[in-house]
Amino acid sequence: MSFIPFGTDDSVVSSEAITAALWSSNVYNLSSSFFTSSTQQTSTSGKSYLNVYNLAFGASGSETQFSVAYGHISGSGSTTFNSSVDEKSPTRDIYGQYRNLVYGDEASVFNFGGSNGNSRDIYVINVNRARYKQAIAPGTWGLKLTNSTSSIMLSDDSNSTTTTTFVGGNRVYNIVSGSLGYTYNTSSVQTDSGSYGLFFPDMGILVLNPRALALPTSSYGIGLTPDETAATSYSLAYNTNASKVYNAISASSGNFFARSQETVSSTYFFVNAKSSQLNYTTNPSIIDTNGNVLYSTLVNDPQTYPTTIGMYNDAGELLAVAKLSKPLAKDFTKQLTCRVKLEF
Repeated sequence: MSFIPFGTDDSVVSSEAITAALWSSNVYNLSSSFFTSSTQQTSTSGKSYLNVYNLAFGASGSETQFSVAYGHISGSGSTTFNSSVDEKSPTRDIYGQYRNLVYGDEASVFNFGGSNGNSRDIYVINVNRARYKQAIAPGTWGLKLTNSTSSIMLSDDSNSTTTTTFVGGNRVYNIVSGSLGYTYNTSSVQTDSGSYGLFFPDMGILVLNPRALALPTSSYGIGLTPDETAATSYSLAYNTNASKVYNAISASSGNFFARSQETVSSTYFFVNAKSSQLNYTTNPSIIDTNGNVLYSTLVNDPQTYPTTIGMYNDAGELLAVAKLSKPLAKDFTKQLTCRVKLEF
Protein backbone atom coordinates (compact mmCIF):
# COMPACT_ATOMS: atom_id res chain seq x y z
CA MET A 1 0.00 0.00 0.00
CA SER A 2 1.33 3.42 -0.97
CA PHE A 3 0.70 6.64 0.95
CA ILE A 4 0.85 10.20 -0.34
CA PRO A 5 0.63 12.91 2.34
CA PHE A 6 -1.69 15.88 1.79
CA GLY A 7 -0.14 19.33 1.69
CA THR A 8 -1.81 22.51 2.97
CA ASP A 9 -2.76 23.47 -0.58
CA ASP A 10 -4.25 20.09 -1.43
CA SER A 11 -7.71 20.82 -0.03
CA VAL A 12 -10.34 23.56 -0.22
CA VAL A 13 -13.64 24.10 1.61
CA SER A 14 -16.79 25.19 -0.25
CA SER A 15 -20.34 25.93 0.95
CA GLU A 16 -23.55 26.16 -1.04
CA ALA A 17 -27.18 26.74 -0.18
CA ILE A 18 -29.51 23.95 -1.28
CA THR A 19 -33.29 24.28 -1.40
CA ALA A 20 -35.93 21.58 -1.68
CA ALA A 21 -39.69 21.24 -1.49
CA LEU A 22 -40.74 21.72 2.13
CA TRP A 23 -43.51 19.19 2.66
CA SER A 24 -43.44 15.42 3.02
CA SER A 25 -42.76 13.30 -0.09
CA ASN A 26 -41.01 16.30 -1.66
CA VAL A 27 -44.29 18.12 -2.18
CA TYR A 28 -43.94 21.86 -2.84
CA ASN A 29 -47.56 22.96 -2.48
CA LEU A 30 -50.10 21.58 -0.03
CA SER A 31 -52.92 22.63 -2.32
CA SER A 32 -55.47 20.15 -1.06
CA SER A 33 -53.69 17.84 1.40
CA PHE A 34 -54.96 19.15 4.74
CA PHE A 35 -56.15 16.82 7.48
CA THR A 36 -56.60 17.10 11.22
CA SER A 37 -57.07 14.46 13.89
CA SER A 38 -60.03 14.32 16.25
CA THR A 39 -57.83 12.22 18.53
CA GLN A 40 -55.22 14.95 18.78
CA GLN A 41 -57.80 17.71 19.20
CA THR A 42 -59.38 16.00 22.20
CA SER A 43 -56.03 15.12 23.79
CA THR A 44 -54.03 17.29 26.18
CA SER A 45 -52.03 18.79 23.30
CA GLY A 46 -55.27 19.67 21.51
CA LYS A 47 -55.97 22.20 24.23
CA SER A 48 -52.99 24.21 22.99
CA TYR A 49 -52.59 23.65 19.24
CA LEU A 50 -54.00 21.92 16.18
CA ASN A 51 -51.82 19.55 14.17
CA VAL A 52 -52.25 19.49 10.38
CA TYR A 53 -51.35 16.37 8.39
CA ASN A 54 -50.69 15.67 4.71
CA LEU A 55 -52.90 12.56 4.74
CA ALA A 56 -55.70 11.27 6.89
CA PHE A 57 -54.43 10.69 10.41
CA GLY A 58 -53.29 7.09 10.82
CA ALA A 59 -52.98 6.44 7.09
CA SER A 60 -49.70 5.14 5.68
CA GLY A 61 -47.38 8.09 5.06
CA SER A 62 -49.42 10.49 7.18
CA GLU A 63 -47.11 12.99 8.89
CA THR A 64 -47.52 16.26 10.74
CA GLN A 65 -46.79 19.16 8.38
CA PHE A 66 -47.42 22.11 10.66
CA SER A 67 -49.35 23.17 13.74
CA VAL A 68 -51.74 26.06 14.25
CA ALA A 69 -52.14 27.83 17.59
CA TYR A 70 -53.72 30.92 19.08
CA GLY A 71 -52.10 32.83 21.93
CA HIS A 72 -53.47 35.62 24.10
CA ILE A 73 -51.45 37.61 26.61
CA SER A 74 -54.29 37.52 29.17
CA GLY A 75 -55.46 33.99 28.47
CA SER A 76 -58.65 34.87 26.63
CA GLY A 77 -59.99 32.50 24.01
CA SER A 78 -59.81 29.41 26.22
CA THR A 79 -60.90 28.30 29.64
CA THR A 80 -58.56 28.40 32.63
CA PHE A 81 -56.70 25.31 33.77
CA ASN A 82 -58.17 25.83 37.21
CA SER A 83 -61.34 27.81 37.82
CA SER A 84 -59.78 29.19 41.00
CA VAL A 85 -56.80 30.71 39.15
CA ASP A 86 -57.76 33.44 36.70
CA GLU A 87 -55.99 33.90 33.35
CA LYS A 88 -53.97 30.67 33.59
CA SER A 89 -55.01 29.07 30.33
CA PRO A 90 -53.62 27.39 27.18
CA THR A 91 -53.78 30.61 25.15
CA ARG A 92 -51.74 32.45 27.76
CA ASP A 93 -49.17 29.64 27.74
CA ILE A 94 -48.97 29.78 23.94
CA TYR A 95 -48.39 33.54 23.95
CA GLY A 96 -45.73 33.21 26.66
CA GLN A 97 -44.03 30.29 24.96
CA TYR A 98 -43.54 32.07 21.66
CA ARG A 99 -42.68 35.34 23.35
CA ASN A 100 -39.84 33.60 25.20
CA LEU A 101 -38.80 31.74 22.07
CA VAL A 102 -38.64 34.90 19.96
CA TYR A 103 -37.63 37.62 22.40
CA GLY A 104 -36.00 35.56 25.13
CA ASP A 105 -37.84 37.21 28.03
CA GLU A 106 -41.23 37.42 29.70
CA ALA A 107 -41.69 41.18 29.43
CA SER A 108 -41.72 41.73 25.67
CA VAL A 109 -44.85 41.78 23.54
CA PHE A 110 -45.25 41.13 19.85
CA ASN A 111 -44.97 44.33 17.85
CA PHE A 112 -46.61 44.36 14.43
CA GLY A 113 -46.50 48.12 14.04
CA GLY A 114 -49.39 50.48 13.25
CA SER A 115 -52.02 50.55 15.95
CA ASN A 116 -50.97 47.05 17.08
CA GLY A 117 -47.50 47.83 18.39
CA ASN A 118 -48.29 45.88 21.56
CA SER A 119 -50.31 42.98 20.27
CA ARG A 120 -52.42 41.20 22.86
CA ASP A 121 -52.84 38.07 20.75
CA ILE A 122 -51.20 36.08 17.98
CA TYR A 123 -51.91 33.29 15.53
CA VAL A 124 -48.96 30.92 15.11
CA ILE A 125 -48.18 28.54 12.27
CA ASN A 126 -45.29 26.34 13.37
CA VAL A 127 -43.84 24.15 10.62
CA ASN A 128 -42.86 20.71 11.88
CA ARG A 129 -39.10 20.53 12.50
CA ALA A 130 -38.72 17.43 10.34
CA ARG A 131 -40.08 19.28 7.31
CA TYR A 132 -37.25 21.79 6.91
CA LYS A 133 -33.46 21.37 7.02
CA GLN A 134 -31.95 24.50 8.53
CA ALA A 135 -34.61 27.02 7.60
CA ILE A 136 -37.62 27.81 5.47
CA ALA A 137 -36.08 29.57 2.51
CA PRO A 138 -37.11 33.27 2.56
CA GLY A 139 -38.84 34.43 -0.58
CA THR A 140 -39.99 30.94 -1.59
CA TRP A 141 -43.25 30.56 0.28
CA GLY A 142 -46.82 31.72 -0.04
CA LEU A 143 -49.84 31.22 2.20
CA LYS A 144 -53.35 31.92 1.00
CA LEU A 145 -56.10 32.57 3.54
CA THR A 146 -59.77 32.63 2.66
CA ASN A 147 -62.60 33.71 4.94
CA SER A 148 -66.03 33.61 3.36
CA THR A 149 -65.61 35.60 0.12
CA SER A 150 -62.41 37.40 1.17
CA SER A 151 -58.93 36.06 0.36
CA ILE A 152 -55.38 37.19 0.83
CA MET A 153 -52.02 35.77 -0.28
CA LEU A 154 -49.23 36.23 2.25
CA SER A 155 -45.47 35.98 1.92
CA ASP A 156 -42.39 37.60 3.42
CA ASP A 157 -40.74 40.82 2.24
CA SER A 158 -37.23 39.37 1.85
CA ASN A 159 -37.00 40.30 -1.84
CA SER A 160 -38.39 43.77 -1.24
CA THR A 161 -35.89 44.82 1.42
CA THR A 162 -32.14 45.30 1.30
CA THR A 163 -31.47 44.63 4.99
CA THR A 164 -31.99 41.64 7.25
CA THR A 165 -33.44 42.28 10.69
CA PHE A 166 -32.71 40.14 13.73
CA VAL A 167 -34.81 39.66 16.88
CA GLY A 168 -33.17 37.79 19.72
CA GLY A 169 -30.51 36.46 17.35
CA ASN A 170 -33.08 35.15 14.87
CA ARG A 171 -33.67 36.45 11.36
CA VAL A 172 -37.10 38.00 10.95
CA TYR A 173 -39.06 39.38 7.99
CA ASN A 174 -42.40 41.10 7.82
CA ILE A 175 -45.30 39.06 6.49
CA VAL A 176 -46.95 41.06 3.73
CA SER A 177 -49.63 40.68 1.11
CA GLY A 178 -47.60 39.31 -1.77
CA SER A 179 -45.87 36.22 -3.09
CA LEU A 180 -42.36 34.76 -3.23
CA GLY A 181 -40.82 37.50 -1.11
CA TYR A 182 -42.36 40.44 -2.99
CA THR A 183 -45.15 42.79 -1.92
CA TYR A 184 -47.99 43.43 -4.32
CA ASN A 185 -48.04 47.19 -3.65
CA THR A 186 -47.26 49.74 -0.95
CA SER A 187 -50.60 49.21 0.79
CA SER A 188 -49.86 45.49 1.17
CA VAL A 189 -46.86 46.11 3.42
CA GLN A 190 -48.79 47.26 6.47
CA THR A 191 -52.42 47.83 7.42
CA ASP A 192 -53.73 50.30 9.97
CA SER A 193 -53.28 47.47 12.47
CA GLY A 194 -49.68 46.80 11.42
CA SER A 195 -48.11 44.15 9.25
CA TYR A 196 -49.76 40.78 8.66
CA GLY A 197 -47.20 39.16 10.91
CA LEU A 198 -43.59 38.14 11.42
CA PHE A 199 -41.71 35.33 9.67
CA PHE A 200 -38.81 33.60 11.43
CA PRO A 201 -37.19 31.38 8.76
CA ASP A 202 -34.60 29.72 11.01
CA MET A 203 -37.27 28.64 13.51
CA GLY A 204 -39.90 27.65 10.93
CA ILE A 205 -42.47 29.96 12.51
CA LEU A 206 -45.06 32.34 11.08
CA VAL A 207 -46.57 34.63 13.72
CA LEU A 208 -49.71 36.18 12.24
CA ASN A 209 -51.31 39.44 13.37
CA PRO A 210 -54.97 38.77 14.27
CA ARG A 211 -55.80 42.49 14.24
CA ALA A 212 -54.71 42.89 10.60
CA LEU A 213 -56.55 39.77 9.47
CA ALA A 214 -59.68 40.87 11.33
CA LEU A 215 -59.94 44.06 9.26
CA PRO A 216 -62.59 44.20 6.51
CA THR A 217 -61.63 43.72 2.89
CA SER A 218 -61.79 47.47 2.31
CA SER A 219 -58.98 47.85 4.86
CA TYR A 220 -56.95 44.96 3.38
CA GLY A 221 -58.05 42.32 5.89
CA ILE A 222 -60.31 39.29 5.47
CA GLY A 223 -62.58 39.69 8.50
CA LEU A 224 -60.96 36.78 10.38
CA THR A 225 -61.81 37.81 13.93
CA PRO A 226 -60.69 35.65 16.89
CA ASP A 227 -63.02 34.75 19.73
CA GLU A 228 -61.55 36.36 22.86
CA THR A 229 -64.21 35.31 25.34
CA ALA A 230 -63.39 33.16 28.33
CA ALA A 231 -64.96 29.86 27.31
CA THR A 232 -66.38 27.21 29.57
CA SER A 233 -64.78 24.34 27.67
CA TYR A 234 -61.63 23.78 25.64
CA SER A 235 -63.53 22.62 22.59
CA LEU A 236 -65.46 25.86 22.22
CA ALA A 237 -63.24 28.91 22.10
CA TYR A 238 -59.67 27.71 21.84
CA ASN A 239 -60.25 25.16 19.11
CA THR A 240 -62.48 27.69 17.38
CA ASN A 241 -59.59 30.14 17.04
CA ALA A 242 -57.07 27.55 15.88
CA SER A 243 -59.66 26.07 13.55
CA LYS A 244 -60.42 29.47 12.07
CA VAL A 245 -56.90 29.71 10.72
CA TYR A 246 -56.92 26.08 9.62
CA ASN A 247 -60.23 26.59 7.81
CA ALA A 248 -58.91 29.76 6.19
CA ILE A 249 -55.95 27.79 4.82
CA SER A 250 -57.84 24.69 3.72
CA ALA A 251 -60.55 26.77 2.05
CA SER A 252 -58.02 28.21 -0.39
CA SER A 253 -56.71 26.58 -3.53
CA GLY A 254 -52.97 26.62 -4.14
CA ASN A 255 -52.70 27.71 -0.56
CA PHE A 256 -49.44 26.81 1.19
CA PHE A 257 -46.25 26.38 -0.80
CA ALA A 258 -42.71 26.64 0.50
CA ARG A 259 -39.15 25.40 0.17
CA SER A 260 -36.64 24.36 2.83
CA GLN A 261 -33.04 25.51 2.82
CA GLU A 262 -29.77 24.18 4.14
CA THR A 263 -26.13 25.10 3.71
CA VAL A 264 -24.01 22.10 2.75
CA SER A 265 -20.28 22.38 3.40
CA SER A 266 -17.98 20.35 1.19
CA THR A 267 -14.25 19.76 1.42
CA TYR A 268 -12.41 18.95 -1.78
CA PHE A 269 -9.17 16.97 -1.50
CA PHE A 270 -6.83 16.83 -4.50
CA VAL A 271 -4.88 13.60 -4.72
CA ASN A 272 -1.76 14.20 -6.81
CA ALA A 273 0.39 11.22 -7.78
CA LYS A 274 3.60 12.22 -9.55
CA SER A 275 5.09 10.22 -12.41
CA SER A 276 7.33 8.29 -10.00
CA GLN A 277 4.52 7.36 -7.58
CA LEU A 278 1.95 4.54 -7.49
CA ASN A 279 3.54 2.62 -10.38
CA TYR A 280 4.24 -0.63 -8.54
CA THR A 281 1.47 -2.90 -7.39
CA THR A 282 1.44 -4.30 -3.86
CA ASN A 283 -0.78 -7.24 -4.89
CA PRO A 284 0.98 -10.43 -3.63
CA SER A 285 -0.46 -12.52 -6.49
CA ILE A 286 2.30 -11.32 -8.84
CA ILE A 287 4.96 -13.17 -6.80
CA ASP A 288 5.47 -16.94 -6.81
CA THR A 289 6.26 -19.09 -3.78
CA ASN A 290 9.99 -18.45 -4.26
CA GLY A 291 9.60 -14.68 -4.21
CA ASN A 292 10.06 -14.20 -7.96
CA VAL A 293 7.96 -11.75 -9.98
CA LEU A 294 5.73 -13.74 -12.29
CA TYR A 295 5.51 -11.06 -14.96
CA SER A 296 8.84 -9.64 -16.13
CA THR A 297 7.16 -6.60 -17.72
CA LEU A 298 6.26 -5.37 -14.24
CA VAL A 299 9.96 -5.05 -13.43
CA ASN A 300 11.16 -2.71 -16.18
CA ASP A 301 7.81 -1.31 -17.33
CA PRO A 302 5.47 -1.41 -14.31
CA GLN A 303 1.87 -0.30 -14.62
CA THR A 304 -1.01 -0.08 -12.17
CA TYR A 305 -4.72 0.63 -12.39
CA PRO A 306 -5.88 2.48 -9.25
CA THR A 307 -9.60 1.98 -8.47
CA THR A 308 -9.91 3.22 -4.90
CA ILE A 309 -8.55 6.07 -2.82
CA GLY A 310 -8.37 5.63 0.94
CA MET A 311 -7.99 8.63 3.21
CA TYR A 312 -6.11 8.08 6.47
CA ASN A 313 -5.22 10.12 9.52
CA ASP A 314 -1.70 10.44 10.94
CA ALA A 315 -2.27 7.31 13.03
CA GLY A 316 -2.84 5.26 9.90
CA GLU A 317 -6.58 4.85 10.55
CA LEU A 318 -8.84 4.69 7.51
CA LEU A 319 -11.38 7.54 7.64
CA ALA A 320 -12.98 7.59 4.21
CA VAL A 321 -12.95 5.70 0.92
CA ALA A 322 -13.49 7.14 -2.55
CA LYS A 323 -14.25 4.93 -5.55
CA LEU A 324 -13.20 5.91 -9.05
CA SER A 325 -15.76 5.55 -11.82
CA LYS A 326 -13.29 3.36 -13.73
CA PRO A 327 -9.69 2.13 -13.27
CA LEU A 328 -7.08 4.63 -14.38
CA ALA A 329 -3.80 3.52 -15.99
CA LYS A 330 -0.71 4.76 -14.13
CA ASP A 331 2.95 4.36 -15.10
CA PHE A 332 6.17 6.39 -15.16
CA THR A 333 4.92 8.44 -18.11
CA LYS A 334 1.75 9.63 -16.38
CA GLN A 335 0.76 11.82 -13.49
CA LEU A 336 -2.55 11.27 -11.75
CA THR A 337 -4.82 13.91 -10.19
CA CYS A 338 -8.11 12.97 -8.56
CA ARG A 339 -10.56 15.20 -6.71
CA VAL A 340 -12.29 13.71 -3.69
CA LYS A 341 -15.39 15.50 -2.37
CA LEU A 342 -16.53 15.09 1.24
CA GLU A 343 -19.94 16.49 2.21
CA PHE A 344 -21.08 17.06 5.76
